[in-house]
Amino acid sequence: MQDARGKKLSLWVAPVVLCLVAFWLRLGPLWANRFHSDEALYASWALAIAYGRDRLLALAAPDKPPLLFYLMAAAFFILGHTEVAARLIGLIAGVVSVALMWQLRLDRSPRPVRSGVAATAMALSPIAILFSPTAFLDPLMVMFALASLVAVTRGRPGWAGMFLGLAAATKVQALIFLPLVLAYGMAANFPFHQDTKTQSLQPSWRLGVLVVRFMIGLAVPFVAVLVWDRVRGGTPFWVQQTINYGGIRLVYASEVMPRLIGWASFLPYFFGWPMLAVLVTGLPALLIYDLTRGARTRAAALDLILIAFALGYFFLHWLLAFPVWDRYIFGLAPAMCLLVGRLGGFSVGWLAAQGRSLRPAGFIIVLSAMALMVAPAAQGAQSQLPVGGDHGPHDGLDRVAEYLRGFPYGTVIYDHWLGWTLRYYLWDSRVYVAYFATPQALTEDLRVFGRTSPRFIVLPANESITRIERAMAAEGFALSPVLATQDRRGQPTFTVYRIENYPLISALAASRDVYCSWKDQAHIGAYTNSTRCLPPGTGTARKSTSARATSTCTPSTVARQPGYQASVNTSQPALGPFVSTTTRSGA
Repeated sequence: MQDARGKKLSLWVAPVVLCLVAFWLRLGPLWANRFHSDEALYASWALAIAYGRDRLLALAAPDKPPLLFYLMAAAFFILGHTEVAARLIGLIAGVVSVALMWQLRLDRSPRPVRSGVAATAMALSPIAILFSPTAFLDPLMVMFALASLVAVTRGRPGWAGMFLGLAAATKVQALIFLPLVLAYGMAANFPFHQDTKTQSLQPSWRLGVLVVRFMIGLAVPFVAVLVWDRVRGGTPFWVQQTINYGGIRLVYASEVMPRLIGWASFLPYFFGWPMLAVLVTGLPALLIYDLTRGARTRAAALDLILIAFALGYFFLHWLLAFPVWDRYIFGLAPAMCLLVGRLGGFSVGWLAAQGRSLRPAGFIIVLSAMALMVAPAAQGAQSQLPVGGDHGPHDGLDRVAEYLRGFPYGTVIYDHWLGWTLRYYLWDSRVYVAYFATPQALTEDLRVFGRTSPRFIVLPANESITRIERAMAAEGFALSPVLATQDRRGQPTFTVYRIENYPLISALAASRDVYCSWKDQAHIGAYTNSTRCLPPGTGTARKSTSARATSTCTPSTVARQPGYQASVNTSQPALGPFVSTTTRSGA
């Protein structure tokens, strides 16, 4: 009896250790990355629910089912407005997925090599490591899909339908798992003759009962989501999704190869190149065995189901016009991990056939799988692979938000590039984020409201400020940089500009030409882009003379430096401020 207890305890130690390893690997990306724009959007909807501003999202236009948003809102309610709270659901889902993968013990052996290798693959998969600690919908969807598989293989069709319905209540694309769940359920529960070669699935009246129970379980979350959507009012979320993504169509001939290359480029991020090479070479051997010596067995049926699902999933996303996004291919992770497990079990059987003991052979296969995946897993844990969440473009945005939070009510932050992301980080601040479409639209707003309160622009480092400066200068406004941020590699990410208003130059702009001249050559070029002041000897810049009234060049920090002067030509029509001395006609 003591020996039996020891064996039972050993079966629990391995999955617990794997879950702890999976949790530890996912902590790095949890803290390292700022929100992707879609993460920020989902988190903003969850904040609206948690703060009671829009509990049904009636004021928003959601294009996804609401389950994740309400779970995230509960996390915000408990932990407060933090990135960790928004990502906690995905982190938990990622770790639970490892445990669920272990529970798919379809080989029905006391030492589940196949499920052990599959769980190891899920724990060490770089794409799973990078997606789990995010606020995307996909980690939770994958967890519920795996729970549905576990339930159906254990003869619980009602729970299998319920879990698949919860997956669809997270993301509608979860319905792609429906054929896999049904096929797995039949292969796992209907009798094969001693798992060998005589008979396949036998018809039974039980099949109808199981299907009914499955459909009832599936309908419960569906009905709940439909009730929520109709109570919320407005455009149904599935219609909004069609509007946002333009519907689904077959790809055009010119898109076939680029899309194939795009989707195929994500495959190495499942396990790394070494394990991918093992899959590419090992799966054909497994397929040949299943179609010959192992034909019409339960193991062969499960292998063929997984291979068919994986190929169907890939071809569906390739040949239908789904966006080529990494999170869409993440739904393939359960099937890929299960295939790694099936290949591991096949390898153990081959080693046993060569005279090796079964237990050492199992350890050899598991350790080999870990050795192949440990380096890619380490890269994923350090956010060194370009999948999952944000990997640097939004670094520093939290510092920008911290700086802007200190300003009073009435402060306006003009934004054209950051949208949902900036609004999330400034959610409970006193400032107002205003979108502008063009520099001219920004200038019109400044003309009316720009002198009433503090105003800022947050500019990404890869964008140019020149057109905005020129448009603002025509109304007597200039930009002063007040904060600059860098990413984890030391590259600039954002610059915060304060919009300055200079009434003197604005008045002069209405009726005069303004020319700038320098007495102090040390300051030449210090603010050329913003002031449009030209140094002596460039273009036709004129010197200041007694015949012209003089005033200080104030539209920038240059104005506060000695040596800058502006000469006003009263004999020419108004050209607007900060122009060269080349004469133009018209106001």
